Amino acid sequence: MKKIVLRTLSTVAVASLLLTGCGKQAPKKQEPDFRCRQDGVLAPKWTCNPYVEGSFAAVGIAKMNAGNDKSMQRSAAMADGRDALASQISTKVSNLFKSYKATTGSGTASTFDQASSKVSKQLASQTLNGSRATDVWTNPKTKELYMLVTVSNKPVKQAMDKAIKTSFKNDQAMYQKFLAAKANGELDKELEKAGK
Repeated sequence: MKKIVLRTLSTVAVASLLLTGCGKQAPKKQEPDFRCRQDGVLAPKWTCNPYVEGSFAAVGIAKMNAGNDKSMQRSAAMADGRDALASQISTKVSNLFKSYKATTGSGTASTFDQASSKVSKQLASQTLNGSRATDVWTNPKTKELYMLVTVSNKPVKQAMDKAIKTSFKNDQAMYQKFLAAKANGELDKELEKAGK
């Protein structure tokens, strides 16, 4: 009898081991987590990739100050965002202006080289007047304030069109003026791409 009980118990034990072993699933592979994080904290996507349809966009960041003055922190984040916007606009406008010059220019329009740097700085300065904060997030871990600052492409395009027309006011550039009118559609397309 003792033997029968021991055999039955050992059979049950082996069966339960087999069933338990079969019930285990292989560990799942963890998918990479591509969500936006700031200092290890999940953050809004725009803090990693600032983008707003039809606008130039940048992120301004400001640390919490010793006085815990949130108004000052917001001002600092806005200033940081505007600096980033100015750099972005200046670079893109300068590149577009040079591209436009290369498309329509010739050896007689050497003033374009000087004009492109002046125009890009002026355009960045003028269009920043229309910039605004469109979203704000505070990192709960570091207390840093993230601010999404944007400016519409429209004033940048208008200011650039005006600057190009002003550059073509001399007699030597009449043929280029004709070519500029022809290439205006290409410039519009490039400006749309630049804002994306």
